[in-house]
Amino acid sequence: MSGPRDPALRSRWVRQRRRTAAAHHPDRGGDTESYLSALAAVDRAFGVDEAVQREAAANLQVHVRHSWRGSRMRVSRRARRVARTVRSRLPRSFPGARRTTEI
Repeated sequence: MSGPRDPALRSRWVRQRRRTAAAHHPDRGGDTESYLSALAAVDRAFGVDEAVQREAAANLQVHVRHSWRGSRMRVSRRARRVARTVRSRLPRSFPGARRTTEI
C-alpha cells in the first residue's frame, strides 16, 4: 500500500492528490511534466517515499496488463457462445444453420 499509514493523514493525502490531478492532468489540458512534478510535490509534503510510489505504479501496470488478457478471453468466449446460439436458431434451410443436412 502506498501513501501514509495514518488514516486521517492518508485521507488528506488522497484528497490533495485528486485535486492536483484535476488541475494538472494531461487529459484535462495540463502538461505531463507539470502533472508529475505536482504529484511528486504532494508526495514529498506528506512524506511519501518515491521508491514506494514507483513500485506501486509498476505493480499496477502488471495488473492492468493481466486483466486485459482475461477480459479479451471472456469477450471471445461470449462471442462464440452467441454465434452458436444464433446458428442453432436459424431455419433449417438457411445457409450456416447448424441443423442443415444434405439429403
